[in-house]
Amino acid sequence: MSEMGQLVFGTLKDAWKGEASDFTPLLATQVDSIGRAIGVELASVGSVEVATDGGRRIDIVADGVGGAIFVIENQYGALNHDHLTRGLAYAVASHARGLIVIAEHHRDEFRAVADYLNQLRDDDPERGVAVWLVEAKAVRIGDSAWAPLFEPVISPNAFTAAVELEQATGRRRLAREDFDLLFDSKERLEASSELLEWWKGPSRSYRIMARPPQAVLTAHGPGVGGWSTVIGIYPNGQVAVPFGSYKGQNSGIPVDALATTEFRSNADELFGFNGAEVQAKTVQGWFTPEKLDGLKVFCNKVADAYLEAKAEMDSYSEEWEAYKANNP
Repeated sequence: MSEMGQLVFGTLKDAWKGEASDFTPLLATQVDSIGRAIGVELASVGSVEVATDGGRRIDIVADGVGGAIFVIENQYGALNHDHLTRGLAYAVASHARGLIVIAEHHRDEFRAVADYLNQLRDDDPERGVAVWLVEAKAVRIGDSAWAPLFEPVISPNAFTAAVELEQATGRRRLAREDFDLLFDSKERLEASSELLEWWKGPSRSYRIMARPPQAVLTAHGPGVGGWSTVIGIYPNGQVAVPFGSYKGQNSGIPVDALATTEFRSNADELFGFNGAEVQAKTVQGWFTPEKLDGLKVFCNKVADAYLEAKAEMDSYSEEWEAYKANNP
């Protein structure tokens, strides 16, 4: 019986001396491996050192299915602002489907930025950019050649499933029965169904989005069209809580009752947040039948606060209209 070789880990510089001269060209020939690591189908070879209008260069631009492009930036050591902002600027300007940033380490502040950008993309898929933060290390067995090992640490929620659904249905909205088919837990599906049926009412509604698949609970409030987002429910058990929206990020009208220290503290305790998230998502599997009662209390509190804020906003509007009528 032959002996099993020892698995050896190293830094990227241990394996490939130069970031731009050695590692980037290697990645460009293994774009499909990066795609497999993040769950997206990418072409096997990408374009290297792509020039931007500002005179800078993007490490790699790769093709995805359906003609979509993906921007890839890579860096030795910890990710810095330059690589992230450069990649993001090019991704936005080129209408890329996603930005993939590969580094050996990703600091907490950049993880928070990526989560925030992914939430914005969830809210407006036509304008947002999906962001993956991927950590890479060099690995080999014994004295064999080094190979890169990729581990995504931040990924857009349900991106792959959303792409498949969009291709299959061609819709931005899902029918309720299609959404229900995405649940892998009967108990979670039943809890979700109970929540959605309970939520329907004169001042409350929900819509089911196709990309990413989620049920968005809304209530009469100061948002666009008189409706504001309360929470989002994903089939994998995640719950999105838009603290930024509560503070008026989208409408420009903050809801004071939802911006207090007490409200945030109670929300953090319920959802397991750390107090710093703006567009927050729970861990996968958080939503269970046991969490349903607490979630209903939370949603009621948000909806009631929205109604009060809307009533106040409406009264200001009436006063303004009266003033204009009396002061032509």
